[in-house]
Amino acid sequence: MRKFILFISLIASFLVFGCSYGRHPQGAWQLIRSESIRDGKTTITFPGKMKGSEFKFWSEKNFMFVGRWVQDSVTTDNYGFGAYTLNGKAYEETVIQHFRKEYQGQKIRMTLELVNDTIIQVYHPCDSAGRPVTEISSVEKYVRIR
Repeated sequence: MRKFILFISLIASFLVFGCSYGRHPQGAWQLIRSESIRDGKTTITFPGKMKGSEFKFWSEKNFMFVGRWVQDSVTTDNYGFGAYTLNGKAYEETVIQHFRKEYQGQKIRMTLELVNDTIIQVYHPCDSAGRPVTEISSVEKYVRIR
């Protein structure tokens, strides 16, 4: 009986986790949580320090995001679009347009995990040699809009 339960557990794990990698996150998604991590300290920025909303849209090869944030009575319109590639969890955006001009033309590397109707996107900046700076990161969690 234990072997049977173990076998069923392995099959279920494969179906749940194995099928979630490598898929493209096509469709519309709403940001439900954003946090930054600096030197081991996590700060929740949304919901928390910022109020507002953000939506991200993916097609087969392109992404777009749009939102409006209010922090300390300052309103910021947040928007951008470009192309992306996804290979397993390795996700790279090539930014074409961005509300912060310094991001235009940049390639931004992240990890992206798609599990059912939730996306977890993790960004680690890189040093001049291209190695991730793990003391600094940001994590965004999105849910699919129905």
